[in-house]
Amino acid sequence: MFFFNLFLNMLSRIFFKIFSFVLLLVLGCSSGVEDDGGGVGPVDPPTEIIPTNLSVSISIEGTDSNNPNGDGSGLVKFSASATNAVSYSYRFGTGDSTNSSGPVEFTYTDVGTKSYNVKVFAYSSTNHSISFDKTITVYVKPFAEPTILELLAGDSSKTWRINAAQDSHFSNGAQDKQYPTYWEAYSFSKSSSGFYDDEFTFNVNGTFNHKTNNTVFGKGAHLNSDFGTTSSTTNSDGDIENYPLDDYETTFSVKKEDDLDKIEIGAKGFLGFYVGQQNYTIACSDENNILIRTVDDSDIAWYLWLTSETVSEIPSKDQFTNLVWSDDFDYTGAIDPDKWTHEVREQWYNNEVQSTTNSLDNSKVEDGKLKITAIKTANGSFTSARIRTYKKLDFTYGRIDVKAKMPSKTNGVWPAIWLLGSNYESIDWPACGEIDIQEYAHTNSFNVQSTVHQPEGYAGQGDSHVTYDYNNIDEEFHVYSLVWTKEALTFYVDDKPHHIVGNSCALPFNWDFYLILNFAMGGDMGGDIDSSFTSETMEIDYVKVYQ
Repeated sequence: MFFFNLFLNMLSRIFFKIFSFVLLLVLGCSSGVEDDGGGVGPVDPPTEIIPTNLSVSISIEGTDSNNPNGDGSGLVKFSASATNAVSYSYRFGTGDSTNSSGPVEFTYTDVGTKSYNVKVFAYSSTNHSISFDKTITVYVKPFAEPTILELLAGDSSKTWRINAAQDSHFSNGAQDKQYPTYWEAYSFSKSSSGFYDDEFTFNVNGTFNHKTNNTVFGKGAHLNSDFGTTSSTTNSDGDIENYPLDDYETTFSVKKEDDLDKIEIGAKGFLGFYVGQQNYTIACSDENNILIRTVDDSDIAWYLWLTSETVSEIPSKDQFTNLVWSDDFDYTGAIDPDKWTHEVREQWYNNEVQSTTNSLDNSKVEDGKLKITAIKTANGSFTSARIRTYKKLDFTYGRIDVKAKMPSKTNGVWPAIWLLGSNYESIDWPACGEIDIQEYAHTNSFNVQSTVHQPEGYAGQGDSHVTYDYNNIDEEFHVYSLVWTKEALTFYVDDKPHHIVGNSCALPFNWDFYLILNFAMGGDMGGDIDSSFTSETMEIDYVKVYQ
């Protein structure tokens, strides 16, 4: 019995060992995977692969000792490497980014010298990452027509100032016109506003400096909104004079678009009078003078003449001092043929009824005066005279003074002192331009009327003004004057201004004109002729032209 129990115990131990071996073998086979050699190996839990040793190279195109921020192209080259990295993400500091496994290039376009916070990420196969940060400074030169940039900045930099000595140095007008139509400032008339001492410097590297001398001038709503509310009060036009503002620097760019030369100033930068705009067009220019234009949010166009030269202390009316042509009528008889010619013609425009002659009955020099006389003939027709300086005196810009006495206040008379574009015969009226210094007729109650005509302003639609300050012009001599510059046409009586018209390259007042003295009868301004009319005379004491 003893041996039998011993046998059973040994048998159970052997069976247990066999069962345990088989169980381990089954479990091992069911949980194994093939290794790279085709065998079976254990499975490790997933591992986090984190890149290390991230190195980034950044090269700004054209960098050297003279151009530490690049050559102005804005091109920057990036490359990165890191241990255990499979891809890279480049963030350029502009909101732009790109992903790549190799080097990348990016071109910055914001004009001027600007800094950007660059960030580069290196990613592993498990999408874990490390990053690199660096601030870079890149210079981008303004994209420009070379001639525009050269005009504004010269070879290096150029400083501009408001040309306050000129009439219409500051003006405004309709948005759909390229010249002032509403209002023009007289010379130095805004001297207390805080912007005549401003300096605007354009640099070829695309930077713009505004030296405000601590105050500026502009629309109150825009100044307070964009630069902060101050205790400064607005005037009746909504403007703030002497608004406190420090000097500042920003950037600018220029381009030619839609056949216009355009300036864009960055970061609330502006020129002259602030209306909340940073975009300007150059409406007119020469080497040292530019007329800039911008349109505000009320569709009003604002104009400002800037000069790179020293601003004169003399107002425009007194700048022309060189007498280049004159006739004092210190002779007797017919007009001087070296200075004047007659226009002899049977019929004229504007429904006028007179014919013009070269007869001494209609024009002669007598008692130191030129006398132009309109006459009703025996047959009821009318004769008069019209004389001009065409091909004797054709000129651009200057001051014209004509001392004259008008005829009596009789319905039907229409004497005039005026200028016509010398290219009249080739391009006709009104394309040639017309400048009326003085017109006198019943339509203006026999007062002083000064007008300019151009292609958009026909006969009664010119830019005109009547002054009622002189009620004795048919009894006494007065000096009727025009001061004509590239900035403005200003009309005077006895050296007192009464009408100003802003000039522009869009207007036909920048080429030669000639002077005309004539006496019309009837017509659009003369109207019905008084039945008692027999003759009337306009007398001219002198004509002088200064440049």
